[in-house]
Amino acid sequence: MATKRTTRSQTDSHRPASSPSPANPFQQIAFERRDLQGMEPGGGPKKEFVAVDTAYRQALAMSLDAATEQIAPEMRAHPLLLAPLVIRLRHEAIAKSHRPVKIVAESGLVPAGHERVEEMLVGAHSGSITALRSVILDRDIKAIRANLSAIESIEPWSRAQRNPEGTQAVTAQGRALLRFFRYGNDAANATLFQAVRGLFNHLGLKHRFFRQGRHGWFFASLLDVSDVSDDKFEELLSFPGLRRLMPEPKLLPTATLPWAGTQTSTVAPHLVAPRAGLPTVAVFDTGTAATAASLRPWIAGTKTYVLPPDTDHQHGTNVASLVAGAHGMNDAHENLPPLGAMVYDVCGLESASGGFVGDLVLRLEDAIRSRPDVHIWNLSLGTSNACDEQTFSEFAQALDQLSDQYDVLFVVAAGNYLAEPRRTWPALADLRDQVSSPGESVRALTVGSVCHIGAPDTLNNVGEPAAYSRRGPGPVFTPKPDIVHLGGGVHAPWNSGASSVAVLTANNARARGFGTSFAAPIASSIAAHAWDAIAGGTALTPKPALVKALMVHSAQLSSPPYTPLERRYYGAGLPTDVLAALYDRDDSFTLIFESRLVPSVRWRKAPYPIPEGLLRDGKLRGEVIITAVYAPPLDGNAGAEYVRANVELSFGTLEGDNIHSKVPLKGEDGTNGYETAQVEHGGKWAPVKVHRKVFANGIGGDTWALQARMFLREFEPPLAEGLTVYILCTLRSLDGDTNIHAQGLRALATTNWVHQDMPVRVPIQTMT
Repeated sequence: MATKRTTRSQTDSHRPASSPSPANPFQQIAFERRDLQGMEPGGGPKKEFVAVDTAYRQALAMSLDAATEQIAPEMRAHPLLLAPLVIRLRHEAIAKSHRPVKIVAESGLVPAGHERVEEMLVGAHSGSITALRSVILDRDIKAIRANLSAIESIEPWSRAQRNPEGTQAVTAQGRALLRFFRYGNDAANATLFQAVRGLFNHLGLKHRFFRQGRHGWFFASLLDVSDVSDDKFEELLSFPGLRRLMPEPKLLPTATLPWAGTQTSTVAPHLVAPRAGLPTVAVFDTGTAATAASLRPWIAGTKTYVLPPDTDHQHGTNVASLVAGAHGMNDAHENLPPLGAMVYDVCGLESASGGFVGDLVLRLEDAIRSRPDVHIWNLSLGTSNACDEQTFSEFAQALDQLSDQYDVLFVVAAGNYLAEPRRTWPALADLRDQVSSPGESVRALTVGSVCHIGAPDTLNNVGEPAAYSRRGPGPVFTPKPDIVHLGGGVHAPWNSGASSVAVLTANNARARGFGTSFAAPIASSIAAHAWDAIAGGTALTPKPALVKALMVHSAQLSSPPYTPLERRYYGAGLPTDVLAALYDRDDSFTLIFESRLVPSVRWRKAPYPIPEGLLRDGKLRGEVIITAVYAPPLDGNAGAEYVRANVELSFGTLEGDNIHSKVPLKGEDGTNGYETAQVEHGGKWAPVKVHRKVFANGIGGDTWALQARMFLREFEPPLAEGLTVYILCTLRSLDGDTNIHAQGLRALATTNWVHQDMPVRVPIQTMT
């Protein structure tokens, strides 16, 4: 038997000595316009990365000529449409300030977004190509030379980029997804849309269009490609407006593991009847079984899209039972919330075959419309493969759009990694175990899994990431998962057992299983209680980003600090219950801010109130834990630049008008320098920011401040009402001083900040 390893768990010495108390609600600080201050515009002379001499210009012109030759047949066949070109940027020139936008403007090229980080896309016609060639060879002002120096080559959008999986893979799947270019020109887009409709009608392809994102653009699903001829595929792949043709993905329940049917027992399920006043979680899954009698009192409504034999209701019953009663089902484990939530049962997923993306999007939107009162939606489903490293899937983008449109928070399973070799901990192997789609959704709360019970033959110890739990980051190093919860342990070689999670089966018995499918519903229940606790008040209106911020911050407060590698598996940590998301321990003081940011203006709160017990000889001695979450504008056309705004957060001391940040972003070394390093190691452009720092020896400073600034991507229009950012900042004692919260309130009273208790009501689970 292998030697067991030590781990940093929520059940070891890091467990807090005290618990959050309803007597210590987080304090919400009102937004005030006086907190906004103008900044000096940044930027300077454009940088020239290489010498732009005659040889360099001629080589660049030759790459343009070669690209033009390749797209010429498409341009002749479709003279009214723009032809896509790829301006490939140097590694060190991908930052916004270095983009060759002046060349694009002078040449009459039309911006078309991005694909990979280094791929700037443009639409061209014969006139703009001629103008571009002239600019490359002859224009010699400094701004143009700097633009030219940023370009490695100019390339066509190739057939391999349009259809990397091949047409046989599309045919084998039976259905296809098509993504089209969207240009920064309304007339060009209108012409392209009409051409797409004409192409589909000409080829006789049965299709559906799906609106994608705030710009009203679209992707299409071809409903039957099993008999599409090679000639028709050729016409599709030579259409200049086509960006991608791919097999339409299928999504499966994320706990289709070998435990099913092998570990059932007739032991009483311990799922007691619900109490009055509980919030509701929608479970979009394979539906719950009528034969699961213990679960029926918890069902607050049903909607059915899939019927037997396409569903056996097993997975949906398992998941719903954890929303309702994970605590009782699992022997009242200390890290499980003591009271569950009601279930809106949506049978929208096929059990064995899974559901196509297009079908799931239609079903999900219809179900959401039918229950506008339900704001937390559990999705324990995913694809069988890791997400793309650079771009966001159509389903993830659809969830982001639905979240914005209907004011809902999706709680999504990170996905299960089932391949061999089995991953243990620490994770040393280079595995393709990144989160599966739609776990990369930037609006969603993505949940991984940790183990909570040990046994001699388990693959992981208590507190370790489960062997199957997929890790982050998501595309473009977006931090995922956001949090973890208890999804059950695995017994060698790959079985369930005593360390796995107990769930209710379709035949009303208990079974033990594992999967991120089982971690997500526990988090969903906590999130529903958090939403309910702040609804109906005069302070903060519950929003998906706010509840996500509360969940992530609660995870930080309940968990030890993690290394950058650990964060890829744990996210921010494990939130224990709703109290930790809304109330302080006696040794902590938490403020929550709702700021609204616009470019070139900073938001700053100073002087920041510090509890006197954390000040020793003029120095701050304690731990600072900060979470910021926001819902930036998104654009699927932008590929790797899908997230269109970034927030830069600082907590530190003021010297004159400058802030010296003392609490760094919880990223890796290398956060300065090139854009790629800032994205990979510093979490730049990620819409969840996690900062944490322990000052064991104290750090000096007369005036402390909290500051946030917002930056937009190139070509992103200004936000009409600014960007709302939720910032939670906790100051915590290192020695368990139980006076910190009270001292923080006294310090807050000395400011002129408008504030009030954040929760409207104490969550029902704390009532006797």
